[in-house]
Amino acid sequence: MVSRGSVVKILREESYWFNQKGTVSVIDQTGIRYPAVVRFENVNYAGTNTTNFALNELIEIEAPKVKSKVKPSN
Repeated sequence: MVSRGSVVKILREESYWFNQKGTVSVIDQTGIRYPAVVRFENVNYAGTNTTNFALNELIEIEAPKVKSKVKPSN
């Protein structure tokens, strides 16, 4: 399941980032066509490093890292 923080591979063939890895920044829950905002390390020809994708255009490679809550010691 793709969620915020997931590392994903891009399946959209016409995308600049086709077959590259990116990190999901936001998943919009309002029902729009391209709800996943993915951020990449490299920029495209227009100088941007983020774009929106449909969930069926992404394959999750790595699940988001779970942050553990550490209790402060007294």
